[in-house]
Amino acid sequence: MIFIRARKNSYPVKVVANVRDLPVGAVKIISYPNDEHPCFLLHPSEGTFLAFSRLCTHAACPIFYRPEQHVFACPCHGGVFSAADGSVLDGPPPKPLPRVILELRGEELTATGMFPS
Repeated sequence: MIFIRARKNSYPVKVVANVRDLPVGAVKIISYPNDEHPCFLLHPSEGTFLAFSRLCTHAACPIFYRPEQHVFACPCHGGVFSAADGSVLDGPPPKPLPRVILELRGEELTATGMFPS
């Protein structure tokens, strides 16, 4: 599933991956909207691509993907986020992970914005 939503003009349109390079189960670190903002790009099932910020919403610590639990975990203060929708599952984070808006254009995954922004 690719989530499409109207983007704000302040976000760049950026090709982040080619679907041929992301088999089901793949995880890739990308940057969006710029190089200072790392994100996770996941391909959890056929036709589904998800991308979320890699910075915890509590203290901006880098989070890590735990594929066996399908969660993102923050080592700084124990925050845990769902890898399905970025929601907070445990710990002190005050809000969900920002999600990258993706569009499939041919075989290219293109980032067009983020929400919440």
